Amino acid sequence: MIRYFENRDKYGILELAAQYNGDDFDLGTFAGKFDDIVNRTVSDIGIAILHAGEYLGYCTAYVQENKIIVNELYIKPEFQKKKVAPQVFDFIEQQFPGYSYQAIVPENNEIAQKVFSRRGYDIIIL
Repeated sequence: MIRYFENRDKYGILELAAQYNGDDFDLGTFAGKFDDIVNRTVSDIGIAILHAGEYLGYCTAYVQENKIIVNELYIKPEFQKKKVAPQVFDFIEQQFPGYSYQAIVPENNEIAQKVFSRRGYDIIIL
């Protein structure tokens, strides 16, 4: 199941975000960002990726005038290469048809660059 963040997702998403971001992760800042997204006080979106009640990953993105900029897409390693990312792209494109799509990707993450490029996203290198 792929859907927008809901309040009940907070701890599952925070756990995934900590895995994704590693040692430099500021839990408090991300928790605030999560709350802002759920409460719609920002133009960002958050997407929860679940299967059978288990969190497989998440995605956050900025929504600007006719443009979506994905700034985080994390899928647990054991679920990567299992066609999860295309489902997230489908969800975004269904929710925001006709928008242009971009992704912020670290310079050293060539796999993510290829995944987004294949889907037609313009890449913004960090």
